[in-house]
Amino acid sequence: MRKFLLAAILAVCCAAAFGQGKYYTKRNRLDDFQTRTTRIVLTGQDMFDAIIKEEVASRWMLSPYEFCTVQQYLADKLSNLYYFVRFAFDEDFTYMVVTKSGDPEDSDQLKQGFDVVMLPIAPAQMSMGDELLYFPAYIDILQYYLEQAQLSEKVAYRGLKAICSKPVGVIYSDPDQAAAAFASGEKYANVKVVIPSSSGRKTCELVFTTDTHQLRSIRKK
Repeated sequence: MRKFLLAAILAVCCAAAFGQGKYYTKRNRLDDFQTRTTRIVLTGQDMFDAIIKEEVASRWMLSPYEFCTVQQYLADKLSNLYYFVRFAFDEDFTYMVVTKSGDPEDSDQLKQGFDVVMLPIAPAQMSMGDELLYFPAYIDILQYYLEQAQLSEKVAYRGLKAICSKPVGVIYSDPDQAAAAFASGEKYANVKVVIPSSSGRKTCELVFTTDTHQLRSIRKK
């Protein structure tokens, strides 16, 4: 009886929620990714922006792209015209964030903006330097997630953990060995990047391959 009542309540709630407009899954809402321009938001830091431009120009393949300033992002984030790759931070980490532009309050769900995925890359103060060394991998990881999220609801909703796969070969955890293996594109090898939080209360651990930049694991501790 309780199960029947719960099912009935859920049915009524769903009907009320969806009666105002059509409901779309996260994968549906990403269907326009490849037809929209992706704007890469520059930071205003010359060295970092130079690396962003170089790596994006050589690696971004999923959609048309262009570069913009933070001010342009703020002006256009509600416009329902773009996707953005931007940098954001909380008290612990700096993230590369893929955001779909649009008004979150729009009655049409396809025009609502939302953050698609967030990849931790550095402490909040970006003091490690690894965010520059491993930037090619971070671009490839985000692109692979976006590609798979358009094919699978499971990937779309589970996030980066859904694209992880079991490591094959050696895992370099020593920073110098990891950097050398990554720079050489060593085959059948992986690097472990441990990102300490700025608050000192957490760490984020990424493991990915040195040649294809396949994400093997991601976890916060």
